[in-house]
Amino acid sequence: MSIFIPHGELVVRRSGQIMIVEGRGPWNLEAMKRSEDAAEQVLAELKGKPWGVIIVIHGEPIHVPDAEKKLVELVQLDIKNGRCGSALLLSHCDAPSFALNHIGKIYRTAGEEFTVCDSFEECEKWVLSRVEKAKQK
Repeated sequence: MSIFIPHGELVVRRSGQIMIVEGRGPWNLEAMKRSEDAAEQVLAELKGKPWGVIIVIHGEPIHVPDAEKKLVELVQLDIKNGRCGSALLLSHCDAPSFALNHIGKIYRTAGEEFTVCDSFEECEKWVLSRVEKAKQK
């Protein structure tokens, strides 16, 4: 059995009905499991009401295949628990175009509605509009 150290880091915090994730890649499966633990408290607080995510990516925007699969599973579970969209801020990462293709593929596979924004404020505005729209349903 191989044991791998986590590659990549994520910091998770909450602002109202928004989960804010700042990450530095690349990410492996062990890093995804560690981030799942880090997000547990925030996710428990958001569960049951519409909420959205702002993701700010730094460094290399790469998930190895196992981490990619895990992220799809986590996003699908989050959608069942009220997640209604994600806004990506890619201007701080090493390869924004690659990030859009790579992370976009993950989100499309998971069934997540997402957008890419040029500023944190734009991300916040988009996510709040998704939360309000979901409350109307």
